[in-house]
Amino acid sequence: MQHFYDGQVRRYLTQMMRILANFPVQDGKGVQKEVPVTYGDLTRQVANIIRENSENKLPSAPRIAVYLTGLELDKDRLTDSTYTRKTNIRERAYDDDNNEYLNTQGKNYTVERLIPTPYMMRVNADIWTSNTDQKLQLLEQILVLFTLYLMLFERRRNRILIQH
Repeated sequence: MQHFYDGQVRRYLTQMMRILANFPVQDGKGVQKEVPVTYGDLTRQVANIIRENSENKLPSAPRIAVYLTGLELDKDRLTDSTYTRKTNIRERAYDDDNNEYLNTQGKNYTVERLIPTPYMMRVNADIWTSNTDQKLQLLEQILVLFTLYLMLFERRRNRILIQH
């Protein structure tokens, strides 16, 4: 069997880290700073590396740590593994002399795609903050991103405002 590595799990973890990266929090003095995201849970070894093997140095807060907690086969989305889908691809013609694409048809390809095996990936995001207010600021910004349908009811002067 030939070696194959596409880096899909790594790309998904990187996307999760990018989603959670650089949210701003405001401290008690009104100074805003962006919260960094790191990969990995805070085990003793990781904490020791972050504080440079010194008991006098603490990991800075706030910080978000993202790490993989599970990867299971998703049987609900499993389909016929022998099925291949053929897709026809048409390129635009390319002029090598002028380094530009032309408005005429170029090469044609037929690509056969195998149905991938679906997995359910579980990721944890640990939020470290120095106080509750910073944690609530981060939660308020993050939770909106992961709610598929958000409906807020707000009551003001006997009127109910609905926001989607």
